Amino acid sequence: MHGKVAAVTYAYLRTLRAGEIEVLLDLLDGWPFPDGQRGRDFFRRYIELDPAFEPRNVWVAALGGELVSCVQIFPRRVRISGRVLPMGGIGSVFTRPDSRRRGVAGALLERAIEAMRERGMVLSYLLAERLRWYGQYGYRPWSRGWRTLHWPGVGELLEGGVRRYDPAADTGELERLWSVYSDGAAGAPLDGIVDRASAEDWQGSFRLAGTPEEDIWIADGGTHRAAYLRVADFNGRLRVVEWGREGAAAAALCELLAAAMTGRGVGAIRMPLTRDEALEGLLADAGARIDSQPAWNEVPPDARPPATWMVRSLDDAALAFHLGVANEDDILARCLPPERFAFWEADRF
Repeated sequence: MHGKVAAVTYAYLRTLRAGEIEVLLDLLDGWPFPDGQRGRDFFRRYIELDPAFEPRNVWVAALGGELVSCVQIFPRRVRISGRVLPMGGIGSVFTRPDSRRRGVAGALLERAIEAMRERGMVLSYLLAERLRWYGQYGYRPWSRGWRTLHWPGVGELLEGGVRRYDPAADTGELERLWSVYSDGAAGAPLDGIVDRASAEDWQGSFRLAGTPEEDIWIADGGTHRAAYLRVADFNGRLRVVEWGREGAAAAALCELLAAAMTGRGVGAIRMPLTRDEALEGLLADAGARIDSQPAWNEVPPDARPPATWMVRSLDDAALAFHLGVANEDDILARCLPPERFAFWEADRF
């Protein structure tokens, strides 16, 4: 077994039963949110709006007829080296305060890892603040980092051709641009992103983009669309959750960033680090100041971000088979190094 072996717990571990969703939400309602929203309202979206949700995806610990802890699996498919691999995201990890420090959450996580492996998933992702704790179970910090774009006077840069997304007029254009950009319009293909092969996948992304307060902007390119940008407000701070563009449309994407910031009346926006040198150059030429935050393991402990993406291989042999490579050395670092890892926040769980 990889990582820490959880202490023997006093609770009964099982998957969620039919009819227990409201009981689960009662448990998750104990999750504290800084903005005052209720846990049951936030997590309800990940149950009712995720097309991949099934009761068997939720592992719970029961004690005396009550649920005291939970872990949720989010089945996804991710793109790596031109292949599509089965992945299990981990989220909704919560234990009631009076049941903590007894090995319950660790035992549930180990059961979830076993379940993902049994279902053929070869990778697992999670977004974590407790990095050391998850590290005991084989997860490793895997984010390239992020940057904050400061752009005072951004409203002066708009040149037209930029507008908000219209679902009726722009049907299929986001999907096309997403595919073009993912396949390497800005250089090398993006590795590690969630594959969206169906309309259901796209609807799930729109519904679960981390916050209901999402704006989508489109740049027209004459007879087609040249670029798009998805942004969301997280506790009063604007963040880019995804973008896509055609190969020659870095300038259009630059304009979309300006429109998004102007539309919200802010002079700063947080963005993920990706391999898009043309965009970086245009932003610098426009006078933007970019404060980059490198990957978690490159930052001193006292300056590390509160949360980062973590990744682990669930089965090295199966991962090697799916990718058509030899199962040797550190296959995860060899086939999906952090500098190539891309994961849109619109796909978070």
